[in-house]
Amino acid sequence: MKYIFIFIFLCSANFAQSQRYILLDKTMSQPAFFSNNVSVSEKFKGFFPVEKKDVGKFIEALQEIAKRLSSKKITGKPKQYKIGCTEITGEAFPLASGERLDYMLTSTCGDVKVSMHLVDAKLDNANNEYFVNTWIKYIQNALKQNQR
Repeated sequence: MKYIFIFIFLCSANFAQSQRYILLDKTMSQPAFFSNNVSVSEKFKGFFPVEKKDVGKFIEALQEIAKRLSSKKITGKPKQYKIGCTEITGEAFPLASGERLDYMLTSTCGDVKVSMHLVDAKLDNANNEYFVNTWIKYIQNALKQNQR
């Protein structure tokens, strides 16, 4: 009987360490943290959830978006992304001097739907690129902090 309790304890301790989501602050004013679930409370505190196993793909998608924002040429329809429970939808607005991009993030992780305006077409691409690159650094720093 004693061994059954030890086995159950070790199994539950193993599950407690693996966290499913990273919760990112939309404004980067609060540190990101890892959690097993996403609540409505975190949504209203301004956190955006991404599945931990998909963070690498998420960063790659953000890097592609930043690269396109730095381009001065019109390149057609923007790429749409579906990464785990997160969708990144984009729209391009051609202008005489290039194009303006608009990207929305939508996450349905943990039965909570959270949206974020990542790139706003009202702002020029250089400002949007700066924000996206800063957000990438914020996410990478959060991952480094977790590895310590």
